[in-house]
Amino acid sequence: MGKRLLILGTQVEFTEMVKKAVERGWYTVVCDGYEDGPARLWADRAYTVDVREIDRIAEIAREEKIDRILTSFSDIMFECMVRIADKAGIPCYMGPDMLPAFRNKAVARKLCEEAGIRVPAYYLLTKENLTKIPSDFPFPAVLKPVDSYGSRGLRVVHDPAEVKLYFAQSAACSIGDDTALLEGMSRGQELNCMGLVMDGKVKLISIADRMTASWESSRIPVNYAIRYPSAFFDDAREAVTDTMQRFADKTGMTDGPMAMQCFYDGEGVEVCEIAGRFFGFEHEMVLITTGMDMEDLLLDMAFDPDAVRRTMEHHDPKGFGHASCVYLHSIAEGVLKDQESLYQLCEHPAARAHLLFYKEGEHVGVLGPRQYFARYYMYGDTHDEMLKAERDVFERARAYDTQDRQLLYLPPLYRESSEEIKKSSSLHAEHAT
Repeated sequence: MGKRLLILGTQVEFTEMVKKAVERGWYTVVCDGYEDGPARLWADRAYTVDVREIDRIAEIAREEKIDRILTSFSDIMFECMVRIADKAGIPCYMGPDMLPAFRNKAVARKLCEEAGIRVPAYYLLTKENLTKIPSDFPFPAVLKPVDSYGSRGLRVVHDPAEVKLYFAQSAACSIGDDTALLEGMSRGQELNCMGLVMDGKVKLISIADRMTASWESSRIPVNYAIRYPSAFFDDAREAVTDTMQRFADKTGMTDGPMAMQCFYDGEGVEVCEIAGRFFGFEHEMVLITTGMDMEDLLLDMAFDPDAVRRTMEHHDPKGFGHASCVYLHSIAEGVLKDQESLYQLCEHPAARAHLLFYKEGEHVGVLGPRQYFARYYMYGDTHDEMLKAERDVFERARAYDTQDRQLLYLPPLYRESSEEIKKSSSLHAEHAT
């Protein structure tokens, strides 16, 4: 019998992985709760079952005689994969006993401190201790669920009164129990870092700059671009790798993906999150700037560890080019009427890939309902060329609703250089800080 693979996920970021698995001659099953997931079109068999239905998907895996299970790009998908593999008796790089270290923020903070890893000031909140926040706790701070995913339930709070006011909303997004985490703001350049743990040793895959800007005092900053490689790559590489290695050693992780969000201040890193999977919408950036195909890497992890070792031996995490994954977000309610400029940007000479998430006539909300409004991967041979391509997107991008209001968030650096936006968008004036 040939190789039989279950891929947890059918959304667009899984399409290439499914195609490649089928091309390798593997019997490929996909499963999640999205009936219209595009990856379904390429699979040998597709099931529509919410990934949190662990027992049902484990039963499917046994019925389909699945040898291996794969997913990535999402914390909830990673957690469900680990639990399904355990229930179905499928080999996996992590067991359920290790999940708290990667899925519970309070547990992860404690492990980081024990491993000598810097973390922001934090305080684990419950209903009982809401009035006992230390008087010297640094505000503003971020209120977040302890084990949610996809930035759900996050809010910027400015004093203990706001913590008390919004605690229930964040705690309700926690999957585990009725708690939330209060976390101080970090300083320095925010980094997105990825690595692969092999035989207990961390092999660095990438370090990128995560670019954000504030637009409303109560909301976390908007992530408008991810730049590969980081402008601080050479300075931060040793500290990043050492930090990821310390966490792997502390948790006992010997194999598998690792993603870390942290801040670099010129001296060291301060860790915000460490996950046991790769970042979503960034594996394309690794391919663009280094030539390493992370879908192939994930597939090799399932059945060919020797191929993984060969890939990592030849991988240069700094790469040979520069790219920006530009994210466009909506910050107003409306019915989309005109996004012609976004279609034109798809033809930009620096654009290596793109994805528009809405069609004309669809309702658009504040930062949703879809995760992004549009996404562009812009390439430059040099850092300056990449920045120019990124600037072009924000200079040209427009999306109007049926009342001719501009729907898109544009970061201040780009907004202020555009006279059209200065004159026409009271929308931005309302929301910008």
